[in-house]
Amino acid sequence: MGSRRDKKPPVVLLSGIRWDFLWQRHQILATRFARAGHPTVFVETTGLANPRLDRTTLRKVAARLRRSGGGGEKPRSEPGLTVYSPLAAPPTWKAFRLLNRRVFLPGVARDLRVLTGEDSPVVVAYPPTRTTLDLISYLRPRLLYYDCSEDYEGFVGVPGDISATERELLRRADLVSYTSPHLRGKKIGREKPDAFHSGPGVDYELFAGLQRPGPQGRIRTVGYFGHLGRERIDFSALRAVARAGFTVRLVGGVGRVDKGFFEMPGVDYRGEVPHRELPAALEGVDAFLLPYLDNRLTRGISPAKTYECLATGRPVVASPLPALKALDGPVYLADRPEAFVEVLGNLEVLETETKVRERIALARQNSWDARFAEIEERLWRALKKE
Repeated sequence: MGSRRDKKPPVVLLSGIRWDFLWQRHQILATRFARAGHPTVFVETTGLANPRLDRTTLRKVAARLRRSGGGGEKPRSEPGLTVYSPLAAPPTWKAFRLLNRRVFLPGVARDLRVLTGEDSPVVVAYPPTRTTLDLISYLRPRLLYYDCSEDYEGFVGVPGDISATERELLRRADLVSYTSPHLRGKKIGREKPDAFHSGPGVDYELFAGLQRPGPQGRIRTVGYFGHLGRERIDFSALRAVARAGFTVRLVGGVGRVDKGFFEMPGVDYRGEVPHRELPAALEGVDAFLLPYLDNRLTRGISPAKTYECLATGRPVVASPLPALKALDGPVYLADRPEAFVEVLGNLEVLETETKVRERIALARQNSWDARFAEIEERLWRALKKE
């Protein structure tokens, strides 16, 4: 690393999710920065849209108010990492934005300077909202890194100027990465031609424990883990697979789901479990499904679980999202519900020892160790240019 890396700069990660939400890229990178010696603050989401006024939302708001401000919370298992809950209004209406700019965000910035011990931290940004831009201005970062992992224009209820604020974030960023080729082609290439691809990764050793020697033979139980919601998941594919006689094991949180789905014969819902406990919840699964809808929201994603599934060595049958088409071969692509059933029914013939080894090798190449090493190296090169 060299002498210039003896003192690593603090990192403020402006997340688009809560710390206790489904474990994904935001939490993983915050954890990796902390483990690499960067004093790190994970700033929980400042919002993307106006929340629905229901009991669940009110409970979340009350919990946020209890946690907001102060010194943040330090996860027991992650020394060097602090989780901070900012008090902010949604980034939607003009009145909310003015309230954020004049009242809430100056206090948030003061808290973050105290937590990091510096006036100009490295800032890693996610949701490209006006709130994010205003907070960045208050923080005066020594380096701004925009990790583009979503096509935010596809989310329901986002501000009408989300495209304009994202372009502004791209212009201001010193370093930009994208998780899928679709995101680069759609917007990033025009604004930041030097942006680099940084797809999902895998904690390889965690999922390698599910590996078995050789092809598995007949497929009986198939699995999906992750958030279950009608905005992204193709429930017609899951229904077709269950009706074809396979057991469909589902592990994860639930959003909006078709009525009666969990009561279907063949659907085995295990609930949400901590990320470290996923392998135990998936024991006995013969193949994995990545059944995504084809819409504006999903075309830009590169599923976080892709290499986690591949690390098990077991077959993976997926919808042909742009990010997954490049994996055709190690991953079986299915463009309609009947195709999922057809592939699963033929896996006993299609599977070979070579394909199992190919999936495992691909997962090893895309570990989070390798992924983070590249991000930190690029960060240091960018800082050196200052």
